[in-house]
Amino acid sequence: MRAYIRIMAYAMLGAVLSACGGGGSDDPVAAPTEVVEVSSRFSVTVDVPEGLATAYRSSVPSSQSASSFAFASHKALTLDIIPKAHADILSSLQEKNFKVVLIDGQGKVYRTATISNWQKTSNGGYQFDADTLLRFNAVLLVDLFDEPEAILGEPLPKSYYIAPLNSQDVVVSLNGTLALQAINKRIVDTGDWGVFTDIVLDPNARKLRLATTYMTQINSEIESALRPQLGTLGMTLQNILVLSKVRDITDGIIDRTYSEQLGAEADIELILNEGFWRINSFESIAESGINANQFAFDGAESRQTDTGWRKDAETDINFSTYFTYFSESTRFSSDDITKQVFTGSGWQGLFDYDKVVTATRRSALMTNSALQGNEELGRNVSARVYPLANKKIRYFLSSKDNHHISKYIQEEAIFADDAFGFYFTWQPQREQYLLCDTRNNNTACRATKPLETEVYHTSLEDMINTQAAAIISGVNGFQLSDKFVVELVEQQGLFVANYWFNVAGDNWEIMAEGTYAPVVIGSSEFIQFIVPDLIKQLDDSYRFSTNNLFLVEDRSFINIGETLLKFEPFHFAGVNNAAKSQIFAAASRDNLPAFGRCSFGDTSTATTDKFLNAIIECGGDERFTQSDISSLINQHLVQLTDNGDIDTVILKPDNTWEYYFNSELQHDDRTWEHTEEGYLRLNWDPAQEQDFDLMAITSRDRNTDLFAYKVFFSRFDPFGPTSKQIVSAINKEYSPVGLRACETDDSGWSIATVAPVNKASLTQYQNSVTSCLVGWDNKTVRFNEQTLIGETGIAADDKALKFARDSSRFLKLSDEFDGDFFRGKYIDTDGCGFNIDVLWRVEEDGTLFYKAVDGSLNERLMITESDGLRFAIKGFNHQTRWQSTLGFGADEGETWSEIVTFISAADVPNVIPVPPPTVPEGQPAPPPPGVAQGTVLDDGLACEYPSP
Repeated sequence: MRAYIRIMAYAMLGAVLSACGGGGSDDPVAAPTEVVEVSSRFSVTVDVPEGLATAYRSSVPSSQSASSFAFASHKALTLDIIPKAHADILSSLQEKNFKVVLIDGQGKVYRTATISNWQKTSNGGYQFDADTLLRFNAVLLVDLFDEPEAILGEPLPKSYYIAPLNSQDVVVSLNGTLALQAINKRIVDTGDWGVFTDIVLDPNARKLRLATTYMTQINSEIESALRPQLGTLGMTLQNILVLSKVRDITDGIIDRTYSEQLGAEADIELILNEGFWRINSFESIAESGINANQFAFDGAESRQTDTGWRKDAETDINFSTYFTYFSESTRFSSDDITKQVFTGSGWQGLFDYDKVVTATRRSALMTNSALQGNEELGRNVSARVYPLANKKIRYFLSSKDNHHISKYIQEEAIFADDAFGFYFTWQPQREQYLLCDTRNNNTACRATKPLETEVYHTSLEDMINTQAAAIISGVNGFQLSDKFVVELVEQQGLFVANYWFNVAGDNWEIMAEGTYAPVVIGSSEFIQFIVPDLIKQLDDSYRFSTNNLFLVEDRSFINIGETLLKFEPFHFAGVNNAAKSQIFAAASRDNLPAFGRCSFGDTSTATTDKFLNAIIECGGDERFTQSDISSLINQHLVQLTDNGDIDTVILKPDNTWEYYFNSELQHDDRTWEHTEEGYLRLNWDPAQEQDFDLMAITSRDRNTDLFAYKVFFSRFDPFGPTSKQIVSAINKEYSPVGLRACETDDSGWSIATVAPVNKASLTQYQNSVTSCLVGWDNKTVRFNEQTLIGETGIAADDKALKFARDSSRFLKLSDEFDGDFFRGKYIDTDGCGFNIDVLWRVEEDGTLFYKAVDGSLNERLMITESDGLRFAIKGFNHQTRWQSTLGFGADEGETWSEIVTFISAADVPNVIPVPPPTVPEGQPAPPPPGVAQGTVLDDGLACEYPSP
């Protein structure tokens, strides 16, 4: 039966659209059989992000190569890094930039409407007439530069901003475009108009207002769930629509909205008896996690069980109960108050917990747990129910409350047959006035003066003006949201509210007018006003749940509150027990993207919004939290380069940082900061704000202390444009004392025989190096000539290796050529000391090979790991004398391990070896004091004969 009704609806839809000037789904471009002269006037505001306004025709400077180490941050656009997408009204468009089309039952264009009487308006908008009635399937196309093109018989093009013409006041925005594109895609794919079916079939005024309500709700969901994760600067609409996050969230929002609005009337008494769940997630630099709260009513007592998971370093998603509320026994204190409601006796504190007063199959009466005996301030609650079976779990988790959970769910995971969703509607029994908790000097709802966020109004009377200001600087009003200032004017008995809008930059214009009313309720004075719908569409920062607001003095300051009208509907969503269980059975950190480099978005023509999109597309659930930053202080953050170099950053407690290149400190003043978005910004030159690295974590391997980053790299160029790139990077965290030599397969050393305990072949040595090698991102640390001797011919930058276990020993290197080798010295200051002339070179695989000039020994060293300042090495020593004394082959010797540091060759002492003493006749030779483990020569001979 239901399927039959649906088929009938689509047949009717096609017929209606044909009659309105185009063919049905089978003939989308057919001419109308009868021409009906209709015309409607539309006022249009184009409100799109600044970055997208220039994305199509931007010139990009040539880039320079990024340094091998990069970190990063997230701020506002002047010199700030990631601006929130700032939407400026585009007031310079021409008539050619607009086109109106109508779409048929299959979501395809079947007619182009004629635009006439086009003109610009004084507030930066546009006005025109079009030969169509107000319809949801009449769509405005806006191209920012050229004339929009639409092909008859094809879906809506994806390269333009679009908005439905279901109202005479039209706002063209990115959120609305994303929403309508997702709706059109669903119609094209399935023929399903969903909640808009009746609106398209019968576009009367009430249903068109309902379409506006639905679109405002969807736009709000997109703004909350998607826009904080979406950058637009330097992007095009096509760039944005291909992002997986955009597809997931917009498709999910549409699917869930359709399901909620088309749900069947539910037995709310049964729902309450069985209990339902509300799920939400949160992310911040302080804490991230998921909350799942169950509410139930057994006919006598209400119960709310609060469970949650707090993300930590290792624990997979699991839930613990941290509080249970019982309406008949739990008692709260004034410390638990979170907001206030106005009653006949003044302001009454409210808690975050509700109770059921009565419940029937069709509705329940609920009130706040603080309102003992005041049930007249209660709410009537009803519900719709819809099946979740076979729906994508990620689609349900696309709301502003719970979208952070979706990344833990596999893309194809679906609900089982016993899962159901609930869409609750609650309505106040009578008018209610709500205000935030104003105690303890809380400023959250204070009315601030225009553009002065910390200057507060203290008198209602002083906020009323006798005439309107001419410019924004003269406005005596209050900040309603980021982009709107309200000015109250009383003139000739009229109470006018002017809504000043930040058109662009410092340009403010009155965008809308309304009214206000001074009233006295009880003994308190209020100013009530109704915010026009246009304001909510133009400013995503509008923070109230209703358009009905008030001003009131409380605790010596004027505060903004909201009025809940009698029977005004509000909504929230929930799920049954089975759906909750299935969500969290499917949720796991194992479903996050696998650790590794993600190159999406890497570019040499970077913008800050491209950077944000790259982060989101590549990201899992990581960010730099406050505890992360604390744990990184004084740690070594190490990054490897393709040629084996090593970059190291050490954050210091005073917000400075040290940078080491191949273990050598680079002496410059540098600062770091932790941004509120969870990024790390490294300033290379505090005096030059364009020199920075901005680092965002995209994934983390906690077992190996590896971090994968997306890095915004910016370098100022005094002779040209600033170089801006987006690069991927992987680095590893080391403790300052955590590096250890890898002793796997070491030969051991016998003091008695002054020889290795176990001999090793060169092949065995190479295998042991491989097993000890610690690298990442397909890179390893290697010796290279540049690191060891710097520029040829400059002795000051030559290096020496200093050995940790035998700190008197040095391998001193120089850049003096000798055939195919460089000259050097092997030196020890202990015992008799030695100073052996050697020849050295770095081989292609990064092996440091050296041999004694006298042919007595040769040795190979390879780096197996580094913490950026010290190096773990594996050595292979062959002494010529072992061939005759121990029977070693030419490719056999000792395998050993050690930690070395690089020092300046100039700091190595010049040792003059002391020959061993002559043993007096008849006296025993003195025993050697021993040889340090892992050395290659017996340097422990006594140089003086001890007294008897």
